[in-house]
Amino acid sequence: MDYKVTVDFAPIYECISSLNAFIGKQNHNAMDAGISWIREVQIRFAPVMLQKMKEVMKLTDNFSLSPYIWSCPEEERTVKRFLNWFEALSPGELYEIAGRFGQTVPSNLAELRSSAAEVIRAWDTGYFSSIDPAIMEGLQQEAGARAALLTGTNDMEVYEAATAGMRLYPSETLKQVIITPQYHARPLVTSTLFDEFVFTSYSCDVLPPEDGRPAPALLRLTRALSDETRLYILRLLTGRQLNFTEIVKEVGLSKSTIHYHLIALRAAGLVIVHTTSKNTSYSLRLEALNGLPGRIGEYLEG
Repeated sequence: MDYKVTVDFAPIYECISSLNAFIGKQNHNAMDAGISWIREVQIRFAPVMLQKMKEVMKLTDNFSLSPYIWSCPEEERTVKRFLNWFEALSPGELYEIAGRFGQTVPSNLAELRSSAAEVIRAWDTGYFSSIDPAIMEGLQQEAGARAALLTGTNDMEVYEAATAGMRLYPSETLKQVIITPQYHARPLVTSTLFDEFVFTSYSCDVLPPEDGRPAPALLRLTRALSDETRLYILRLLTGRQLNFTEIVKEVGLSKSTIHYHLIALRAAGLVIVHTTSKNTSYSLRLEALNGLPGRIGEYLEG
């Protein structure tokens, strides 16, 4: 059964995405924003609040707010309005929305909701409400442009292009895939999978580079190709699909090292991530290499 792709965007998505990017220490080195952004932001918050953010986000690590954002009336999806709507839901409504998406429901859902809302509100006040408006404008424009590409018959292709190589195969249960552009966690692509729904946040470079500097996408590509191990992985993936375990065995390095290299290759759009309901494998994505000499030439010539 084919699935349907819907492009969605609202400020609350990016607010939560930016908070997760800030708290998710394991991904800091992989993000374009890097450690410098983390340091710049954390001085805005008292140590007590930083600790509470970490604790609450850890508690909600296996519980996604995306079904609630998707279920929220469109006119209520600014950060403040969403939180007011979210906090006003009765326990029964909280459980009903979670159940509709097949999400595992914690026994203390109402309490968890209150803690999450408090942390998100603090994040919005201390950081998110003061970000460059061009970020939100760019994300909104990207969502509109991406939605315009959908014809009703090319959902899988639009998903793969938006995510720079994630190929999500149909399944008997999957019905709808909601994709959302995000800026703060670039170049990471994150997904929350349920039986009938998938929520995916894909990377989007909405701000232009500084004058004379290369575009982020070109930087990711050249950096990915500058490492011997990554080139070897690409050679292994040419003309065939390998899963993570097979790549680790072929390369002969630790799982954590291979994971790091695959993140860089995925960020550059150099691999196709073949995802089914049962497994994930990788192959070379030649599209990323097409026109590379021309792109470098264009940059050098200004």
